[in-house]
Amino acid sequence: MCGEGTQLVDGQCEVIPTSTGGGSCLIATAAFGTELAPQVQYLREIRDNTLLSTTSGDSFMVGFNQVYYMLSPQIADLEREYPAFRELVGVAITPMLASLSIMSLAEAGSEVSVLALGIVVITINVVMYVVAPTLFGVKAYKMMRTPKST
Repeated sequence: MCGEGTQLVDGQCEVIPTSTGGGSCLIATAAFGTELAPQVQYLREIRDNTLLSTTSGDSFMVGFNQVYYMLSPQIADLEREYPAFRELVGVAITPMLASLSIMSLAEAGSEVSVLALGIVVITINVVMYVVAPTLFGVKAYKMMRTPKST
């Protein structure tokens, strides 16, 4: 007998895929001006054709969507209200879009390739958006605190 959220397939319990597709890319749509922008369509294609083709990708999207749709409406509203902020967001998410091109190497439906490449993409983005700015900030702080010799 399988637990909640699983089903018996060929004698094994497997997670029942949930439907997580179809949501809007609110932040990217506001940043690039339309749902038809190539960047927004690209995000949708990766989500629908690569991530949602696997159980692990689907599970990732469930967790991601819980956080994303809690924050994104407010961010998108700010983008629409402040054009400078919209431009800043567009510039800030462009490296992430480039890193996601790695996902095009994944075979649709291949748990191993989607999971492995997903880990690579997440690692790249953590380095770009967390590690590098933190190291830069620490270095700048130390430089400002160091007395200058005359």
